[in-house]
Amino acid sequence: MSGKTLNLFLALQVFAIIWAMLVFNVFESRLLAGALAGSYFVLSGLLMTALAMKWSDKWRSLCWYPLVTHVFLISIPMVIARFWQWSQGFEQVQIWGLPGPLLHRLSSIVFALLLIATFADRLRFMRGKV
Repeated sequence: MSGKTLNLFLALQVFAIIWAMLVFNVFESRLLAGALAGSYFVLSGLLMTALAMKWSDKWRSLCWYPLVTHVFLISIPMVIARFWQWSQGFEQVQIWGLPGPLLHRLSSIVFALLLIATFADRLRFMRGKV
């Protein structure tokens, strides 16, 4: 784990929030906005996961667990399910047996935990605790 990598993670995560707000405000099509936002969450999440896989201490990292959860249990399944069921409204889309809006709320919680955990890891790194 390095301070530089954790700074990159924080930047990617903050940009994800900005990007999602931007595309949902710019594009009328919720499907297009969801595709753009979801693609960024998946791609940035995969990049962060690939970088974190190189950490010898990843299992002690606070951000590792919400990162893997967000990428593999939420973002990827949400994007796949959304396009698999593209003709339905997001309210009718089922992901892991949950309605799309409920998984999206859970996604927001896990992403907030990821952001907090990454910030905490950055503080721990700066203090030499990891």
